[in-house]
Amino acid sequence: MMALPPVPTPKQLLVHYSADEWEEFIYEWVMALKEAEYVDVVRMGGSNDRGADIAAFMTSSKTDGRWDCFQCKHYDKALGAATAYPEILKIHSAVAEQQYRVLPERYVFVAPKVGGSLVQLLAKPSALSSGFFEWAGKNVVKLEQEYGGGSLQRALDLAHRSDFSRFEAGNLDKILKQHAATAHHVRRFGTPLPDRPASLPAPPEHAPEEARYVQQLLDVYCEKWGCSATSPDEARTHPKAGRNLQRQREAFYRAEQLRIFARDSVPPGTYESLQEGVYSGVVEVEEDDFATGYDRLKAVLAAARDMQLGSNVLLQVVDPDDRKGICHQLANEDRLTWVQEDE
Repeated sequence: MMALPPVPTPKQLLVHYSADEWEEFIYEWVMALKEAEYVDVVRMGGSNDRGADIAAFMTSSKTDGRWDCFQCKHYDKALGAATAYPEILKIHSAVAEQQYRVLPERYVFVAPKVGGSLVQLLAKPSALSSGFFEWAGKNVVKLEQEYGGGSLQRALDLAHRSDFSRFEAGNLDKILKQHAATAHHVRRFGTPLPDRPASLPAPPEHAPEEARYVQQLLDVYCEKWGCSATSPDEARTHPKAGRNLQRQREAFYRAEQLRIFARDSVPPGTYESLQEGVYSGVVEVEEDDFATGYDRLKAVLAAARDMQLGSNVLLQVVDPDDRKGICHQLANEDRLTWVQEDE
C-alpha cells in the first residue's frame, strides 16, 4: 500500500502564500495581540502605505501617539538588507513630512524567510544604522530623484536622531504559536480543533437568558403530566418532568459552552452556520402533526441527534447533547415551538 505524502505544516504552507494572503495572515496575528497590547489595529497597506502595512495603536491618538508598525514582505528569496533599507528610509520620510507625527516604537519586518545577514544587523542596531547610511550615501542620486533633495535630507536628519533598535524581524515560529490561539488558525491551515473542556459544571439556578426555552418545556410538562406551566420548582419535583428538565438544561448549557468554544477557536459565523444546519434539518419535523408537544419535542431531538450536518469544522467536537442543546437555543428564540395551538 502506497504511503500518503506528509501533510504540509503551516510553516511550509506560508512559503507559498501570495503577498496579499501573507498580509492577511499577519493581520490576523496582530489582531490576536490587540486585546493585550493594542487599542486598535488597522491595515494600511497599498501602493501608498507610507511605510506601514499594518499599524497597531497603543492609544486612541493612533499614529499621533504610541504605535507599532508591521511591514509585510513575502518574496521567494530571504528578506535582506537591500529590501529593508528602503523601508527604513520610507518610514523616516513619512514622519519627517508629518504624514505620521511620531515614529513607531517598534517596526517589525515580517517575512516567511529572513536572511542571516539581516538578522545579524537587526541584532546590532549600531551596525544597522551604519549600513543604512552607507546604503543611502551610495544611492543618493537615485534617492534624490525619488524623494526630492529637501525631503530626503529631512528624512536622513531624522534617521540620524533615530533609535535603530526599534527595527526587528518577526519570529515566524512565535507568530505561528500565537496565531494558533486565534479563531482563524483552523480555517487557514486545516489543523485539528483544540480539545473542549472534559467536563462541565452543573447548570446554574434558572437564569433570565434561558427563560423562554424553559417556559416551552413547562408547557410540555403541563400538557403531558399536569404540572404547573408557571412553576419550574413544581416541574423539578415531578418524578418524570424533573429528570427531563434537568437533562434538557444540561444540553442547553453544553451548547452554550460550545458557542463560547467556537467564538475562541473558529472564525465568526461558524457556530451560527452549525445552528442553521440543525434548524434546517429539524424544522420540517417540528412542523409535523403530533398528538402532544412532548411527542414533538422527542421527535425533533431525535432528528437532531441522527441528522447529517455537512462539513462544519465544529463537527470534530460536537456530540449528541450539543445537538439537543442547539434545539433548545432555537426554542429560546421561538424558532422552534413544542406545544402548538392546533394540538
